[in-house]
This record gives sequence, structure tokens and C-alpha cells, in this order.
Amino acid sequence: MDKHLTLSGKDLKEMLIAGTDWLEKIVPDINALNVYPVPDGDCGINMLFTMRSSLTEAANLDDNAGISSVAEALAKGSLMGARGNSGVILSQIWRGLCEGVKGKDTIDAKEFASETARHALSNPVEGTILTVIKDAASAASQEAFNSSSSPISAMEAAVDAARISVKKTPDLLQVLKDAGVVDAGGHGFFTLLEGALLHLNNNMDNRTPELLNSTAVLSVQTPQIAPEEEPYGFCTQFMINGTDLNLYGLRDSLTGMGKSLIVVGDSNNIRVHIHTQEPDKVLETALEYGEPVDIDINNMDEQHIEFLVLHKEKMTKNGTAIIAVVNGDGMMNAFSDLGVSAIIPGGQTMNPSTMDMLQTIEEVTPDNIIFLPNNKNVIPTANLLQPLTKKNIHIIPTETIPQGISALISYIPEEDFETNVKEMTDAITSVRTIEITRATRTTKVNGLNIGGGEIIGLLDGDILTSGKNYQDTIIELLADIDMDGKNVLTIYYGKDADPDHVNDISKIIGSRYPGLEVGIVDGGQPHYEYIISVD
Repeated sequence: MDKHLTLSGKDLKEMLIAGTDWLEKIVPDINALNVYPVPDGDCGINMLFTMRSSLTEAANLDDNAGISSVAEALAKGSLMGARGNSGVILSQIWRGLCEGVKGKDTIDAKEFASETARHALSNPVEGTILTVIKDAASAASQEAFNSSSSPISAMEAAVDAARISVKKTPDLLQVLKDAGVVDAGGHGFFTLLEGALLHLNNNMDNRTPELLNSTAVLSVQTPQIAPEEEPYGFCTQFMINGTDLNLYGLRDSLTGMGKSLIVVGDSNNIRVHIHTQEPDKVLETALEYGEPVDIDINNMDEQHIEFLVLHKEKMTKNGTAIIAVVNGDGMMNAFSDLGVSAIIPGGQTMNPSTMDMLQTIEEVTPDNIIFLPNNKNVIPTANLLQPLTKKNIHIIPTETIPQGISALISYIPEEDFETNVKEMTDAITSVRTIEITRATRTTKVNGLNIGGGEIIGLLDGDILTSGKNYQDTIIELLADIDMDGKNVLTIYYGKDADPDHVNDISKIIGSRYPGLEVGIVDGGQPHYEYIISVD
């Protein structure tokens, strides 16, 4: 790259490859920067997979491609690979850059900074990734108008400003200050920029990404790597512990053996995640670097066959298909029994991409689609779908599994599309959702001092209580619900819950609320021991 004049398509691609590799090194830490200490921190993984999708599209171009072509490929790849809110924001950045450099082979520092700044929001929600993007873009733009500016000096200004902006996020957003964390998306964006700059300066050797959070210990549990990029093959995960481990050698050895490869850690602990058709060969290769432990192998093909292409006779007679994002075998069975047309495996820690959703939409026969995200982090990606297909899609903004089930129950096959959309949307407003899990770290949130590993209870997404046992936590949350007019309570217990305890909890609830019909379903969901619907 000419350090003083222009930025080419090859430069841009190499910068972002380096930035993405840099981001990958710190994904577990980004995931752990969750305002709530719940086991669904997936911001880092969403940003990583979105960037990988961008770069996969750009990899089809040769090194002579102009910056316009590379930016267009990045925009297309990020749109199809976007996951979660942070991934959607990244896709918007590359779309803005694509529009700004259209028809150009190279750009200078002023153009690079100006286009970045022009597409940053002028009035972002303070204390979020949008603030960090705005601050970085503004600093780059100011630097670009100095007489001696270059793309590198503009990038240096952007990285410095992003670093400062991330550190300030807790001062701008009270929930971050209470939780003792900086904004995860902003930190991920800073790390991406930092890696790109280090590449431009040939200064990546013997360095590790900078962790900007002021809290020394973020997590009492190892953050889980989101396991779903494509629901095929075997999802293979394991750890290697030891000394002087060769992380980069292991990553190179496993490259090409599957998809969604993630190798993160340090010289003492390495976590591996890969989708592969040959898990035995992956483990055999890993043995050359250390002994794999905590091995977890799941056959995603069986899930795909059983759940993804589904019940064409159900809910399709009037030209409508219902598609839902669901995690856990029991939960999938529940949605299947209620007649959904297709299920996309996903949810907490495993937000599906735009492409995952679009492929399923195109697989079902009807042209009218009702889509149930069932997770607040899936909704932004689902909102990208309509322009990508000729089918008519309506997103019911379900943020929880119970809301999705309530919407499904309200579906009337004999009614038309518009009527069902209204009925299902109305239905999600009446259901209350209780979620019980364990805190991933020590923190303060909503006035509660929560210890790492402590049981916590959420009501409609807000942490309202913590405790030492599941029963008391659930009873306390039920006391916060106006039970007048509530007729049905359903307990969906997770894969780590004790079935005997479930029965005890059911009996106690029944004795306290004698007019309530209490049901029990083996949901099999990960991370959350109990999800309870009150309707």
C-alpha cells in the first residue's frame, strides 16, 4: 500500500482480513461483555461470523479488483451473513462504504474518512457501538483534512478515538456502569479497526488484542462459542489445556477440515469449534498439539432432517407458512406439534444468519411467510429479509419462546394472512415469560448484587431477582405478575434441569394458584434451566 496516497481494493481486503483475525482472538472476551450476566453473550461471535461472510464474498475477487468491487462484495457478504444486532450494524457500514466508493478503483484519505463519517449516524444511542462508530469516523475525517494525511494516519486517528470512546461507554449508559462493562459491540468494532491498523503498520507480531474493560475478571464460566453457522455435519467442540500450546499451528492444521472454524485462547488454554463431516480426524489432528478434553460432538444433519424441512400439510393450506427460530429438541418438538412449517435451529448464543433464514424461506412452498424470531437478538437480522425475496414476509416480534408459542396457538388456518398476522401479534402482548439461569459472572444489575454462578430470574427479559434455589426464585417472580385472568402456566425445563425438581416446583405452584392449569414440557433447551410461560 502507498502509505501517503491511496487505498486500493486489495488494501481494503487485506486490512479487514487482518482485523477479523484480530477480532477472533478476543471473541470470548467480547462475548463476556454482556450487560446481563446471562449465558447468551454472543456479540463477538456475531461480529466474527458477519465479517467472515463478508470476506468470503470478497475472496472471489482477484487482487486487481478496485475498491468499488471489493466494497460491493463486502456489503453483499455481510448482508447475507449478518447475525444479531452487531452484525446488522456491520452490514450497514459496508453498505454505506459500497455506495460511497461506487465506480472507483482507489480512494485517498479524505474520501476514505469522509465516506465513513457520512454513513455514521449523527444521533446514535449514546454508549453503544453506534457512538464508537461515530467518534471513530469523526476523528478520521478531521485527520484526513490535514495536509500530510494518509489512509494510515486517518486510521490511526480512528483507532485512537474508538479506544477512548469505548472506555467512555459506561459513563454514557448507566446499565453498562452498573454491570461494570464497556459496550461489547463498540469494543468489537474497535478491535476490528485496531487489527486493520496493525496490519497496515506491519506491527502484529507478538501482540495480543487490548482488553479495554475496567473489570479485571469478566466471567466465571468459559464463554461458549455459538455453534451454528450452517446446520450440517457434526458440530465439534473441545478444549486443549497445557503449556506453550501452539494456537496458530493448530488453527492452520484444522483449516480446511470443516466450516465455522474457531480456534481461540492462549498458550495455556485453547478452545476449538468446527463444523465437520469427520470429527475423528479433527480430534486426531488436535492430538498433535495436546489432549482434547470437554469434547462435545452433535450431529446437525439429524436435526436438519427432523426439523428444518417440515410439515407441508400443516399451516400451508391457505398459502401461509410459519417459520420459527428454536433451540432445544423438546422445544423443537413443541413447535412442530403446533404445526410450524419450518424450524431454524438457533436462539441464545447461536443467532442464525440472514442466509440461514433466507434459505429456509425459499425452501417452503407458500409465498406468504409469518416469521417468529423468538429472541430479541434475532429480530434485527430477520428485519433484513423482505428485500431479499419475492415472498411476502411478516415478522412477528417475538422475543421469547413463550411469546412464539402464544402466537402459534392464536393462528387460525381458515383465516387469511392479514387476520392471522394481527391475531398473532396481539397474542404476544398477553403472555409473561420467566427465565431461570445462572449468572456467568459477579455483577450489579437492576440494584441487585449478583454473585457468579448464582441463580438469577428474569421476567420478560429483565433480571428481577437472584437466589440460592430455583423454587424460591420462581415463586418470587410469579408474585410480580398480576395473575388475574391468567389460566395456564407451562414449565419448559432445560437439558440441565432435574426432572424431580420440576415436579416439586409444579406442585408448589399449583397449591399457591389453585385455579391455574400447570403443564410441564421437556424443552431440552441449553443455558436456561427453566423457561416458564404464564398466559
